Amino acid sequence: MKCLLLHLLLLAGLVLAACGGEEQHAPPALPSGTGQPRTFAMGLSSFPPELTEESYASAFELAASVGEVILIRRTPPWDELLTDAPFPSDCTAANTQREIELAAEHGLDIFLAIDVADFSGGCNQEATLPAELANAGFANERVRQALVTYAQYVALNYRPTYLAFGVDVNTFAEEGSEDFDQFLSIYNEAYDAVKGLSPETLVFPTFQLERLDASLPPEGPRQPQWYLIPRFGTRLDLLAVSSYPSLAFSDVKKIPADHYLQLAAHTDRPVVIADMGYSSGPGPDGAHEGSEEQQAAFLRRALRDAQRLAMPLVVWFIGQDTSFAGEPPFEHLQHLGLLRQDGTAKAAWRAWEEAARRPLVERPGRTPASQ
Repeated sequence: MKCLLLHLLLLAGLVLAACGGEEQHAPPALPSGTGQPRTFAMGLSSFPPELTEESYASAFELAASVGEVILIRRTPPWDELLTDAPFPSDCTAANTQREIELAAEHGLDIFLAIDVADFSGGCNQEATLPAELANAGFANERVRQALVTYAQYVALNYRPTYLAFGVDVNTFAEEGSEDFDQFLSIYNEAYDAVKGLSPETLVFPTFQLERLDASLPPEGPRQPQWYLIPRFGTRLDLLAVSSYPSLAFSDVKKIPADHYLQLAAHTDRPVVIADMGYSSGPGPDGAHEGSEEQQAAFLRRALRDAQRLAMPLVVWFIGQDTSFAGEPPFEHLQHLGLLRQDGTAKAAWRAWEEAARRPLVERPGRTPASQ
């Protein structure tokens, strides 16, 4: 799943980097909040339904119509950071400025997630690493400096409310893994560098929950990975997880009652769902499938648990089904949107919208009067 998401995000990034179909959803602005106050800000990602600049911009509008946060997920521009090419390039600088303007235009807080990639696996081959570093690890000094430099660039330019340095980091960690030890030392350096430039930014990695608690169908012997969380020590502003339970459970009713509540037992930090999804349709080979009813049931339950844990943030990854999913290797992403491909609402969209209409108790970095 991580590799598929990474590949699609890179495709979306390529559209933007060029610097220049289906009906889009054009939602009205939310009315004044009514109902029980919610503890959690709500966000969607900038993942677009079409690979066009117009569609990318519409993802910000969609996020603002039902929430306060936009998740921008990136791999570092390795071709600039690890070669003699200038950094930032004109195109990277233009994309940065465009995203900052879109977020400001729609009143959205920025959540930027830097996917550092698993250098020991195959995903990094899509991350435009120079050929001589295709099998590099986190011990490589050029890689280390590039990652810290990019974290500094993000902090200084985006001034994000939330910054994830490392996405689903437990997917490339095994107990005693030397490469994870090297990543952890880079993370500590990047954390301090970001805080020096943007002290108000909340910094953390994300963990893949269904692997963290060993609920994913095992490819081999697998144990829970809770031991990884304390290794970040005090440099962990939030405990953030990604969650895609339809990968692990054939029915929403089979998800354990404490699937999210268990997180509180493993940290004294606030818990957030950094990205989540649940399939609303058939999956490939009978895996990762669900229905619109199950998707909505899952979302309502996740939001209830978010309130019980007083989570400060909940993000649903894909706002609208894409036109480019459905064929390998994108088949797992085909039905994760809250809106159908034609822009019409699924039951889960209505559940998300109902929650978004509730008043938000607090928003990081903003006073109630400025919200």
